[in-house]
Amino acid sequence: MKNKKSEQIILKDVDLIDGEKNRIQKDMMIGIKDGVIENVERSGELEIPKETEVISLSGRIVISGMIDSHVHLFQSGVDDFMKPYAERLKTKFKRNCSITIESGVTTVRNMPGYDISKYRKKVKQGEIPGPRIIDSGPAISVPYSYFSKLSYMPFNAVLRFFMERIYRIKDLSIDVKNEKEAREAVKKIEKKGADFIKTITPGSNYPYAEEESYKQNLLEMGLKEEQIEASMDPEILKAITEQARKEDMKVACHNIYGPEGFSLAVEAGADSIEHSPIGLIDEETLELMVKNEVFWVPTIYAFYNWKNLIDNPDKYDSKEIKELIPEPLHSFGKKSLEKIREDIEQGGLWSKFYDEIDSMKEEYFPKNLERAMEKGVKIAAGVDCGAGGAGYVPHGQLYKELEVYVDNGMDEFSAIQTATKNAAELLGLDEKVGTIEKGKIGDLVVLGSDPLDDISNMKDVELVIKEGKILYSEIDVGG
Repeated sequence: MKNKKSEQIILKDVDLIDGEKNRIQKDMMIGIKDGVIENVERSGELEIPKETEVISLSGRIVISGMIDSHVHLFQSGVDDFMKPYAERLKTKFKRNCSITIESGVTTVRNMPGYDISKYRKKVKQGEIPGPRIIDSGPAISVPYSYFSKLSYMPFNAVLRFFMERIYRIKDLSIDVKNEKEAREAVKKIEKKGADFIKTITPGSNYPYAEEESYKQNLLEMGLKEEQIEASMDPEILKAITEQARKEDMKVACHNIYGPEGFSLAVEAGADSIEHSPIGLIDEETLELMVKNEVFWVPTIYAFYNWKNLIDNPDKYDSKEIKELIPEPLHSFGKKSLEKIREDIEQGGLWSKFYDEIDSMKEEYFPKNLERAMEKGVKIAAGVDCGAGGAGYVPHGQLYKELEVYVDNGMDEFSAIQTATKNAAELLGLDEKVGTIEKGKIGDLVVLGSDPLDDISNMKDVELVIKEGKILYSEIDVGG
């Protein structure tokens, strides 16, 4: 790891994918001054000032710094959310930031959980090398639904007050019961300094609860009726989106499960829908997404990865996974996955979800992606790294999300754009990052091989520059 301070830096003899043109521009030079791209010229056409750091990169590919639109920096890809005692949050945060940078991701959109403000400040000041962080602050939920603290701690308010502080999750959610409370929650989150609003689509956390036997199993497990039946009211969601627009904030909606809630969230005015529905998105919804410029962040690899880990226990014990998820977190994940396998074998609560993943892979996602691309829906890449549950994706694996897109019919250049230009538009940063052009921030990634030839080459990261500073290098950067 290197962290060089340089007011001026020039990359010469590079092959450039600028994010706008679907081709490689050969033998280019990129000049960065004071963290901003000053020149993009043919090699030999750019005058090199004295005392400028020059890095020769013949035969290598340069792309814009990647953007992961859906991350959890305080989680490591296991069910460690309420286990802050296992590892200092700062230690976990620093490691996840480092892994993120080394994978070529220079900007992330962080999802709710722990209060990230003081850590984000350290990254911004350069104390912790890490990506630019766009943060949601607390999620807005309805009581007992997804993100709601009541779903984690369904006991009396006094005990919950202390438990929130013990487990450090007092900033997980703001629960609202009506439209007025929803609007006030948006105002409160904006005042806390968050960049966007995270909320949920309509739909139950337990999508099979309409089956009496399934609901009975949930009740026998100790769940309350309120937890089983909780769902975001569309009118409350509309109040959230309307107030967010007044506060100049975007709204990201976690899709609870199926396409119905997905469609209702689009109708309510969400700016992005997170995750892939288990089912087919109707054409009217896709057309409305295009009309209203609603982004889709599929996070589809998380589902594929989860089933792969369930079916292949040895994969979780691989060297790669153990390096990305160290102990004791790795052991937490292993035990959780074992319990899930046992539940599936016994026909338990996870079994129905597990059975639907094949349909997701073979029908729902391929058709949804094909139709979305045909209609012109904007897709932004996010891999849901850090989250446990139905995911278990470590940090640093955004490229695997892009691989799934290409495997399902997207061309390589469009896949790259989902993690650069499109993602920058979603985050409202398209005037600053996402493409390589004069006047934009100097976030660049150097690859050792061509991703237009094989999207898997996005993992071949050799050099990462953020705001004109080298944060990671595997190569000799001498002139």
